[in-house]
Amino acid sequence: MFVTIQDLHLLILPEELHEITRSDNMIIDTGIAAAIQEARMYLFDSFEVDNIFTATGAARNTMLVNICADIALYFITARCQAGQDIDDRKARYDRAINILKAIMKNETYTDLERKKPTAQVHIGFGSNPKRNNYF
Repeated sequence: MFVTIQDLHLLILPEELHEITRSDNMIIDTGIAAAIQEARMYLFDSFEVDNIFTATGAARNTMLVNICADIALYFITARCQAGQDIDDRKARYDRAINILKAIMKNETYTDLERKKPTAQVHIGFGSNPKRNNYF
């Protein structure tokens, strides 16, 4: 998988993650899968998302891994009890989405693999010159 539980441990203490999920790895896997799908959604038009998100280990883009981990943790911490402070998670989620939007609009640099341009078909259109008839 593109993002692993160990990647989440860089952003949240394992004890906190255990407390939220009660050691249910299905919750973690679902949060990670949802985060990857959201990131794919932003990058799909311009980037080779199949190649990007199938990378493993050191071949992964570190920044994109952190962005996906932030999004996954936002989804996972939504399970927290009411009253717990999740403002930091919300701020990190918003930052991650803003970065993805900037990448999508080519407003920031990224070394992700771009899609190859497809052959474009030129379709000409127009009309004959205007003709005036006088009687």
